[in-house]
Amino acid sequence: MTCDQARELVPFYAARSLPEFEGAALIAHVVGCESCQKDLVETMRLGHELRRAFAAVPGLPEGTWLSVVANTVGAPLLRVDLGDDLAGFSVDVGAVRSGVPITGRLSVLGREVPILRI
Repeated sequence: MTCDQARELVPFYAARSLPEFEGAALIAHVVGCESCQKDLVETMRLGHELRRAFAAVPGLPEGTWLSVVANTVGAPLLRVDLGDDLAGFSVDVGAVRSGVPITGRLSVLGREVPILRI
């Protein structure tokens, strides 16, 4: 394993999301490479400090998420408009949060067709 390959894997190892065989290869490299050892130690230290800092952040007040949902019902989540006014053709694709599910629609020349409900 090269140092460049090891540096790509270090963040995944520190986040504990690296498959075991890749973790073993990384550690085998790090044992013999002082530069990569420093990178791994620094990345793991930073991850530990971030987890500790986020653990100290107070949670949201009760009911916050219900308020967010209530205030975003019907709000557009996505809108893509393609077309040419001169040719009289347009395609409008959008998604709107309507309650809990997300719905999407396709609009061609002013006619809307539902295409998505999550």
